[in-house]
Amino acid sequence: MELRQLRYFIAVAKSEHFRRAAKSLSIAQPALSRQVKALEDELGVLLFERLARGVRLTEPGRILLHDANRIIDEVEAAGERVKRSARGQVGTLRIAFSEAMSGHDVMTQAIRSFRAAYADVEIILTPMTSQLQVEALRTGRIDAGFQYSRSSGTDGFEHHEMARENLLLALPHTHPLAARKEIRLIDLKEEPLICVAQNINPNFYSAVMAMFVSLKIVPRIVQEASSVVVLSLVAVGMGLGIVSSALRWHVPQGVVLRNVKGLSLPTAVDLVWRKGDLSPALSQFVKNAIQVARSGPPAAPRKNIAPARRRPRLPV
Repeated sequence: MELRQLRYFIAVAKSEHFRRAAKSLSIAQPALSRQVKALEDELGVLLFERLARGVRLTEPGRILLHDANRIIDEVEAAGERVKRSARGQVGTLRIAFSEAMSGHDVMTQAIRSFRAAYADVEIILTPMTSQLQVEALRTGRIDAGFQYSRSSGTDGFEHHEMARENLLLALPHTHPLAARKEIRLIDLKEEPLICVAQNINPNFYSAVMAMFVSLKIVPRIVQEASSVVVLSLVAVGMGLGIVSSALRWHVPQGVVLRNVKGLSLPTAVDLVWRKGDLSPALSQFVKNAIQVARSGPPAAPRKNIAPARRRPRLPV
């Protein structure tokens, strides 16, 4: 039993006439009759009653018509799924992101716009440090990741810069430094500081410590934590936090972000994937993300980032 024979059989069943069916199929009537007869011989049943003017389905023919329609529909659906897969319209993508990127507008916009265009592609999002993403990519546990480009061991990967971030100081809005027009690194000498843990991001930690050492300052680190937790600790008054500007989407109530002169670590946030390992769905995701990065998604409100103005004096 061939798909071609089933298509011919369905055409005759619908038109109830060999000549009209042959015309709709653009084939000669004798060829159509032979194919239907071959199908009947193979099955050992009569599929049609031959009438004076046309044909009529037998009971076995009605049963076959039901199954033949289902088979043809499934074959066509399978073909369409294959074509859509080749176009990157179906599949599963496993995307990782560092904690600081979890609310970053460039990442959320890249994922949101891709899901709107490719709704049948399943996206599995996994929070993961930049360092751990490298091994996860290498072993195929994730397909791509939003990570800081300072991560080491990224040979064999492709990447595209999605955003560029720097360092900021997180502090309670009531802290005296929050009202300063300019904050310098030396101003943090006696302050209790909270930093991203060394075991979470060793490159970040080492770079921050080196800035203090360059000024012969021994920073008073009172606690280390993950980046988002640093902000929570600042909010409850544990100290001042040194964080990436990517965290401007996570600022808790009562906490402000300030620039500090001498505290600078420009860092690119990249979308990273394995070199030469682009599935159709991943290829579309990367193209979409690059377009988002180039067009520049709306910036986060900067009211908590700009240098503070001096508080006005109250009238006496």
